[in-house]
Amino acid sequence: MDLDGILVCQMVERGVEMVVGVTQDPLFGPTVTVGLGGVLVEILADAAVRVPPFSENTARDMLGELRGHRLLEGVRGAPPADVDALVDVVMRVQRMAMELGGDLSELDINPLMVLPRGQGAVALDALAICR
Repeated sequence: MDLDGILVCQMVERGVEMVVGVTQDPLFGPTVTVGLGGVLVEILADAAVRVPPFSENTARDMLGELRGHRLLEGVRGAPPADVDALVDVVMRVQRMAMELGGDLSELDINPLMVLPRGQGAVALDALAICR
């Protein structure tokens, strides 16, 4: 058997699973969503949605609206999450949504593992659907 290539990925052991995504609203166009990710996205439906363009402060406000926002602060001995990295991802996804407009039907980054403060965030899975 011939080796066609290898894939080397970062091992992610701990963090807060979040979801960041884009959907197309028939009235408003692209909308950006952030919420608790992994299996919690389906169980708790804990998410905040905004229509771009919005500011970094608005992205932070979205996180504060989540019922599970305390997970980002560190609970039960877990370190606080890298909220700055999460906000950066939300802002970059917003920019992509605005630049691609209707060409991007849907984007779903789930889970986005937000690592402890100062260590960033890593997309563990993503799905993009283009028109």
